[in-house]
This record gives sequence, structure tokens and C-alpha cells, in this order.
Amino acid sequence: MRYRLKGILFWGILLLAAACVKEPKMTFEEVEQRSLAVWIEKYHPELKDNYQENGGYYVDILDYGVQDSVAVTGKDVWMWYNFTNRDFDGNVCETRDWLTAYQLGTYTDHTHYNPVFRFSGKESHTLMEGTYLATFNTLKVKNKESGVIEDVEVRYGTKMRLYMPSTVTTNTAGTTSDGGYEGQYTLDENRPIIVDMEVYGHVANPVEYEGERVDLFARINGGVCTDHKSKTQESAKLPRRTTRADEPSDEPVDTRPLEFFDGRWHQPIDTLEHLYVNYAYTPESVSFKFRNADDAHYPDEGRYNAGTIYSTTAGVSQLDDVDSRINKALVERFGKGITRDEVLTADSLKVNATAKVWYVGRFLDGYIFDTNIDEVKQIVFGKVENEGEALSFNTRKPLDNNYILAWNYALPTLRYGQWATILTVSTYAYGLKGQVGTHTSTTTSNNDAYYDTMNYYNYMNYMNSYYGYGYGGMYNNGYYGYDPYYYGYDYSANTDSTTTTVTTTSTEIQSYTPLIFQVFVEKGTDLPSSDK
Repeated sequence: MRYRLKGILFWGILLLAAACVKEPKMTFEEVEQRSLAVWIEKYHPELKDNYQENGGYYVDILDYGVQDSVAVTGKDVWMWYNFTNRDFDGNVCETRDWLTAYQLGTYTDHTHYNPVFRFSGKESHTLMEGTYLATFNTLKVKNKESGVIEDVEVRYGTKMRLYMPSTVTTNTAGTTSDGGYEGQYTLDENRPIIVDMEVYGHVANPVEYEGERVDLFARINGGVCTDHKSKTQESAKLPRRTTRADEPSDEPVDTRPLEFFDGRWHQPIDTLEHLYVNYAYTPESVSFKFRNADDAHYPDEGRYNAGTIYSTTAGVSQLDDVDSRINKALVERFGKGITRDEVLTADSLKVNATAKVWYVGRFLDGYIFDTNIDEVKQIVFGKVENEGEALSFNTRKPLDNNYILAWNYALPTLRYGQWATILTVSTYAYGLKGQVGTHTSTTTSNNDAYYDTMNYYNYMNYMNSYYGYGYGGMYNNGYYGYDPYYYGYDYSANTDSTTTTVTTTSTEIQSYTPLIFQVFVEKGTDLPSSDK
């Protein structure tokens, strides 16, 4: 109620200011600035000296952050930060915090609640204009103890609340969000906004950062193999066996797959850095260490990805329990996969058939962002909205497949019936662009024809009670050529029906996000002769 009254007052001030303006007329931006100043004077007079000329907004520093850390002010950096956006009535229109979303009823298990990763630089940026101005420029802020106006640079740990006019937020298209980050309402255009913002970290070179993170993950989970880069060219030319053991063949048997079945991470193509495959992976025998304490860029990184499924309770991660149930379900459905002793007799994917691919896609903290396996959907999301189907992979022309490059490079090195994991940087996945999360809300609509009929029945009842049933009978007997009880609709077949849109959500994949895929491949249909 407090926020709502404040919001109502703000718009009252805005309307009053507009009504009192005399010639020459003020622009909307000028009226809004004046109204914002009056609103701050009434509700937050302690912030009136924190007015920022560049952008026309007010800032409240809630925490100055870690003072010995490097500031982001004035630098070209990629920055992690959390935020919650509210209108002046206190309604949340966007949030990155899973607990806030949970309290609002907008939380979904399909959403990866973690800090957003955006670019802030001198020439360009991908932040909301007002938040960019607050992080890139030096702020003028009154010290709450000394009363002196000081220069403040935003850095790791800085928390601030921004009161911003629509000119630096929503004056063109409003503020909307999707993929589980939306709040109670969207914010219309030309509306001011209150933003709570916290900086969690930043890097100058995201490509280098994610490469280091992928390598660290691989070292923690089995190690990285570099042996094959020094192999002789003659050894590399040995053909891989493509026939089963019960079929006669004069081809020399390539024993190198045995070397790759050692539990380490191997490059499917030597020239591609930070793309690895673990050929020895099986759901039964291998459990990766997600959210390792050493695998973090900023303190407590893991806790921001918690949500309700992957949260930690009393020091125990629910991720371990989720993984245990998933692994059991995968083995029950697909089996343990080929063993080391079966590698040489199993068919390579380089035969004249497609491959059917089943997969579980994860972020490096273990969060599952996608899968086509129904048993996994049931465990993670509690329901199966759409039945999963195997993806068809053309083994003869991998570059013709409409999949990420990591798959096109890595899958042809596998064998039918094999489990494997693919670890990749975004260069071979979704890159700088990433993927936008989507969310479809549940809607219910009543059958209008039913209510048309009921409304007409009510009308007939009133008419009959006033004129008598004989008058209504003239209509019923077809005096005017139609039966009003049907009114173009068969009431006998009518029910109070509804139309419901099922809620579906897919989480976003942010810029420069490394990924891991657990995959199982089966033999698919034979390829046409033209493809052989």
C-alpha cells in the first residue's frame, strides 16, 4: 500500500505539473523530471543531493562494495549483476532473483536464476540505459555520515537503488521480460522505474574466461588429455573399424579408441581448443563435480543459481539427489552403454545410417536447461509437457545438421550404443548471441456462445414475467420465423467450456556460456544412396 500510494502521488504530481504549465509549453520529459524531483523531495529528501545530471536520475548507495576490488567505472567490461525492477506503485516488472520470483508466483523450474551477463563500454553497451549510466560513469553521492558530496565508482559488491525517469528506461517500448524473469506486471512506455542493482563481478575478456573455466572443469573431472597432439601423422591415418566383429573384413583394426576410453577429456579435433569429449562416461559410473569451490569466478557464485530444485539445505545439495535419480533413470532406459572391451567391435557413426541422439544439456553448475528424455523432464520439472523425440543426426554430412558446431564436430567420433559427454565453450555452441528464454502464461477463456445463450434466456425470463408467457410463445411457435431459445446455438450440446494454454518455459542461455551435454547415440534409419 505504501508503494502504491507513492506511485499514485507521483502521477498526481505529474498531472498537476502538466496542468499548471504555462506557455511556452514544457516537454513531457521536463514535466516528468520536475515531478520526479517533487516525489523525491517528499519521500526521500535525503537523496535530493544524489541527483545525476547525466540521465536525470537519483541514486541511493546501499553498499559501496569491496573497496580494494577493481571498479567497472569507465572500463570496457562484461559485467555480472542482479537486478529487480519496480514501478512507482511497487509492482515488480522484472527480477533475476529466484526468491523474489517465488514470492511473486512467477518462479519456474525452467529458469536459471543467476546474474545477467552484459557488456558495458565506452562505444556501446547492452545494459538498460539508466543502469549503464550508473555503472560506467562516476556517481556524485552525498556521504550519509559526513554530508559531503563524494565521487563513487561502482565495483564488485556495490548495491544501489536507482530512481529513473522514462527517458533512460522505458520511453520507447516499455520494460518487459520473459523466460521466468518477469514479475507481476509489464511496465508500459513513458513510465519511471525503481531499480535495485548489485554487481557480482566482471571480466575484460569473456572468451578467455570461459576457456579457462572449461579447462578447469575438465581438470577437476578426470583431467585433460594432450597426448595425441604429439602422435605421428602415420598413426593418425589408421582407419577406424566400421564393421561388426561377425562380419569379415580385411581392414586393419584401429586400436586408438582404447586410448580415448581412459576417463580423461579428449579433443575430437586437435585444432579446436576448449572442445572436449569424455568417451568413457556412463550414467552409472561417472558423476561430475558441479559447483566445485574452485570452479567459480566470484565468491558464492553457486548460490545464485539455486532455485528450488538445485538448492542446498542444511549443507546438503539437492543436486546430488537429482543427479542420482536421473542417472538411474538413464541406465534403466538406455543401458550402461558400450564398455571399453566393446569399443573395437561397436559400429562407428561413420556408417551409412543416421544417428538418433538423446541428450541432457547442462550449464557447468549442473543446471539442466534442456533435454529430450521424458524421464529426466519428469524428475526435474515434475511433469512432461511435450513428449521427447530423438534428434536425427546425419553422419555423412555433419555440417548439414542444424545443430551446434560442438555436436557436428564431436558426434561423428562416437559409436552406436555409446554414452559420452561433450564439454564446450560458447564458440561451438550459442556464442555471443546466446538464446532468449521464453515463457507462455496459462490463460483461460469462457465459451462466449454459452453466455450469449444464457443472456438471452435471462432476457426471455424477464420478458415473460412482464408480458406473460403467451407473448414469448409467439416467438417459440415461430411467429417471427425463428426459435429464440437456440439463438444460433445448440443449447442442448452446450457446456460452460474453457480454453487453456499450457504454461511452457525455457531458460535463457546467456552470452559466452560454456555447456556440457550428456549424450546417448542409437542407430537410426539408413541414408539414401545419394547421401552415401
